[in-house]
Amino acid sequence: MEQDFIKALPVLRTLIEAGHQAYFVGGAVRDSYMKRTIGDVDIATDAAPDQVERLFKRTVDVGKEHGTIIVLWEDDTYEVTTFRTESAYEDYRRPSEVHFITSLEEDLKRRDLTINAMAMTADGQVLDYFGGKKDIDQQLIRTVGKPEDRFQEDALRMLRAVRFMSQLGFTLSKETEEAIIKEKTLLSHVSVERKTIEFEKLLLGKASREAIQMLVHTGLYKELPGFYHKRENLLTASEFPFSFLTSREELWAALLIDLQIELKDAMLFLKAWKLPGKVMKEAAHIADTFGQSLDAMSMYKAGEKALLSAVKISMLRQTKQLNGERLKEVREAYQSLPIKSLKDLAITGRDLLALRNQPAGKWVSEELQRIEQAVVTGKLSNQKKHIEEWLKTCDQP
Repeated sequence: MEQDFIKALPVLRTLIEAGHQAYFVGGAVRDSYMKRTIGDVDIATDAAPDQVERLFKRTVDVGKEHGTIIVLWEDDTYEVTTFRTESAYEDYRRPSEVHFITSLEEDLKRRDLTINAMAMTADGQVLDYFGGKKDIDQQLIRTVGKPEDRFQEDALRMLRAVRFMSQLGFTLSKETEEAIIKEKTLLSHVSVERKTIEFEKLLLGKASREAIQMLVHTGLYKELPGFYHKRENLLTASEFPFSFLTSREELWAALLIDLQIELKDAMLFLKAWKLPGKVMKEAAHIADTFGQSLDAMSMYKAGEKALLSAVKISMLRQTKQLNGERLKEVREAYQSLPIKSLKDLAITGRDLLALRNQPAGKWVSEELQRIEQAVVTGKLSNQKKHIEEWLKTCDQP
């Protein structure tokens, strides 16, 4: 049993010693079986939320009506959820009612995929009612029960299925694939924010190529913001190794480039995905920097972060791998620039006003830009005395 489970055992045993059932469930059990690094350890129990709260000194109510309580144990937090069944779903997103039950099997039956519907006992025994281990062994993504039923309950499960395909390198079962083709329009009922989370994880998966191609094949891509008329561009984008990228800004910049979205339309596209303003601004800036020459002025305008990101994307498009030496050269070239921003200039607007003895106006910023360009391109050293002499020379007829 992995250390993460061992650390969580006191929570499980507290529930069991109080007369309740308690099991590890979900992704951590899947990843343990696959010998992957496990993520959050989740616990399912037949104890009602109120009982869970009484058993532990430190808890947080994050969804008591749906059976979920966060238990704080030492330095860790664990999501403890009461076994439940769910009634008919509203808007293909959420159940209208939740009923607490005492059957682990019935609780696991409501989960999306067989590989996510396994449980583990306190002694490490894996309980697998729906063939999750077999599907992992066969590298197959399959729903618990009829896929149409699971997708009509929560339409996001279609995108999640393709996301897991990307992350794990598995293939969709024939029934799951056919159900996505049939039910794809239901994804329109899902919030953009939920789609964005799944899509970003999909892009970063080791099998993003196959996953993006599956989005196109099933038509699911048409239910994602800004993709409806981008079928061929998406197929081109599927060849890009997104997993090499290290930030959301780079991820979306690479997508802007492969989808051939012009700078004037970039913000509109990114807003449709409801991304944070900072991510949108930096992604558009990286995309704008991409493909520009690496002369001093271009590097200066780009800034180090966007410059290196644009160069990374360029490398990956050309060779599908990163060249550390080349990135080091570009970084050193940027660092060798005499100034990195206007505030680094040895002369200020106030200095210019005194030197020219003229009232303030647009001419000040224009003059500073002229000096800035001369300094960056090496035509003028960044010393106040030299700049003043250069300005006097420029003023002479």
